[in-house]
Amino acid sequence: MRRFLAYGVLGLGVEVVFTSVARALRVRDRRLVGQTYLWMLPIYGAGGLLLERLHARLVPRGVSPPLRALVSTAAILAWEYGTGSVLRRALGDCPWRYRRGVTLRGYVRLDYAPYWYATALLFELLQREVRKLDRARRTAERRASRGEVEATGPGAGGPAAETRPASDRRRAFRRMTDRRPSFRVGPPKGQAARGAPQAGAPSAPASA
Repeated sequence: MRRFLAYGVLGLGVEVVFTSVARALRVRDRRLVGQTYLWMLPIYGAGGLLLERLHARLVPRGVSPPLRALVSTAAILAWEYGTGSVLRRALGDCPWRYRRGVTLRGYVRLDYAPYWYATALLFELLQREVRKLDRARRTAERRASRGEVEATGPGAGGPAAETRPASDRRRAFRRMTDRRPSFRVGPPKGQAARGAPQAGAPSAPASA
């Protein structure tokens, strides 16, 4: 979920920057007014996760980063076309309907392919940082689980020890009893040796 939101927010930010700069160059608007749609948050979020899966399959095969970016560009265009058609069926129109350039039914601008290629190269760097979000969460979970294990170990008291499963308590009790020294029944070895008659020694004469 963290990576989903991270990719969604990053996508919105990149789109706002791109549209503001493009508008400034096209109509000389120094206000740098950007534009995006709230629908793009789940689209960019899910698209980033899909590109992660694609990246994970291409890296073990030794595909170079420029070629990976080319494959990712094709995947981005396909994802844009698919989500645009789905939104048109659901809403009656596609929010980003293209009316200029080389388009495919208004859902995709093929002349934007170089920009999407640059975005795919940028994704090669961003996905490493985004993955660290889940890595930090997993590290915190491991530390929390280790703390619970230490709190519920042998000899630990308090509520944590009371809430342990019965099987864990039995195993802990066995380990604790195994560590205790065993108690012997009978006199020590030294006394037994002194009290027993030695072999070959003459026995005391019996009293009359």
